[in-house]
Amino acid sequence: MKNHLQKPILGCIADDFTGASDLASFLVNSGLRTLQVNRIQVDADLELDGYDAIVIALKTRTVDASISVETSLAALQWLKKLGCRKFYFKYCSTFDSTPDGNIGPVIDALLDALELQSTIICPALPVNGRTVYMGHLFVGDAPLNESPLKDHPLTPMKDSSVVRLIEAQGQGKAVNIPYTCIEGDEMALKQALLEAAQKYRYIVLDTLNTAHLERIGRNVEAFTLITGSSGLATNLTSEFSKYGCIPDSSKRAVRLPDGPTLILSGSCSAMTQRQVAQYKLKHPALYIDPFKLLDHTQTYEQILDWAVQNKSAAPLIYTTSSKEIVSKVQSEIGFETSQALLEGTLAKLAHDCIKAGFKNIVVAGGETSGAIVKTLNIHAFEIGQSVSPGVPILHSITPPIINLALKSGNFGDQTFFQTALEKLTCQ
Repeated sequence: MKNHLQKPILGCIADDFTGASDLASFLVNSGLRTLQVNRIQVDADLELDGYDAIVIALKTRTVDASISVETSLAALQWLKKLGCRKFYFKYCSTFDSTPDGNIGPVIDALLDALELQSTIICPALPVNGRTVYMGHLFVGDAPLNESPLKDHPLTPMKDSSVVRLIEAQGQGKAVNIPYTCIEGDEMALKQALLEAAQKYRYIVLDTLNTAHLERIGRNVEAFTLITGSSGLATNLTSEFSKYGCIPDSSKRAVRLPDGPTLILSGSCSAMTQRQVAQYKLKHPALYIDPFKLLDHTQTYEQILDWAVQNKSAAPLIYTTSSKEIVSKVQSEIGFETSQALLEGTLAKLAHDCIKAGFKNIVVAGGETSGAIVKTLNIHAFEIGQSVSPGVPILHSITPPIINLALKSGNFGDQTFFQTALEKLTCQ
C-alpha cells in the first residue's frame, strides 16, 4: 500500500482564491497531499502524480449566477478527466445569505451534471466562530443576520436560516439534521443521512464544534458530491484509506525562497481593520486613497517607489477603510469603478514589486487575492504550514517562484500580519 495515490481522488471547486487555500490547508492538515491550481486548463506538464486532492480556485462567488454555473461545470469536467471520484464544492462559511446567491445554482448544476439527487450542506467552521444550530448559521454568539457581517458590501447577510436560504437559491427542498443526531450513535447518523437523501435535495447539518465535523467527515462516504466550508475537510481521511492512501498528518516541507515581504490589504472587514491598525504600529504603512488616485495627487509611481524604498521593512500598502469611507467611495465613485481601481492597483503593485525583488506577498481580501493571483499568472501552488486556521503559506510551483498567504477578510487574529511575516521569514 502506498502513502499517496497516483492521481488525485478528491476534486474540489472553490468559489474564490482565499477559499481555495483555506480548504487546501485543511486537507493538508488532515494528511492529504494537496495541489491548488488557479485555472482549469493548467500546463500539460504539471505533475499530478502523488497528490490525493486537487483544489481549483475560481473567482465565482460574486459574479453573475450564470457565469458561476458555467465556470463551475467546466471545472467539474476537468476534474473528472483527471480521474477524480469524489467532489467537493467549497463556499464561504457565511454562505452569502441572500435569495440571489450563487451557491444554490452551482450546487444544482453540479448535482445534475453528476446525475445525483442530493448532497450535504455544511457551512460551519467552528475554529473561526461559524456554527450551525437548528439549521441557523451563527457567527460567534450572534445569528448571521445580526452579526457584524450582515452589511458585507458584496454579499450582505440578511438571513441566518440555511434551510430557507438554500431553498430560496436552489430548486429543491432542504432538511436539517440536528446536533443531537450528530452527537448520537454514528450508525444512526449514517442511516439518517441516507434516509434524508431519499427525500430531500439538500441536507443541512448542525455543527457546533470540531468534534461534530470529525463525525460528519466519517459518515459522508455515500455522497459523491459534498458541499460546505473548509471545515468539512477536517476528517475525510478514513474514506481515502479504501483507495490505498495512508494519510500522513506530518507537515510536508515546502521550501521557501528567501527575500523581502510585502503586505497588501484590500479587505474592509472589521478584523482586517484591526489587523492593519496593529501592524502599522511597528511597520511602515501607506494608504491608497481612491479619490487621490483619480485626481492624480497620489500616483501609482509614487506608491511603487515607496514600496521599493521600504523593501527591507516589510511594508504594508492598504485600501482597507471604515464602513463610512467605503460607503462614501461607492456612492461618489461607484461600486464597480472603485473596486476595479483599487483591486487593479494592488494587483499591479504585487506584479511590479516581485520584479523589484520581493519574494513573499501577504494579501487580505478574497476579491483582492483573486485579482493578484490572476495578474501574477501563477498556475499552481503547493500548500505549506498555516499562518492561522484556514490561511496556509502557498508556494508557487510555476513562475514566478514566490510565497503567498491569502487571507479572507475576517480570518486571523489581530496580529495576523506580524505572524505571517515571522512564518515567512523564519524558514
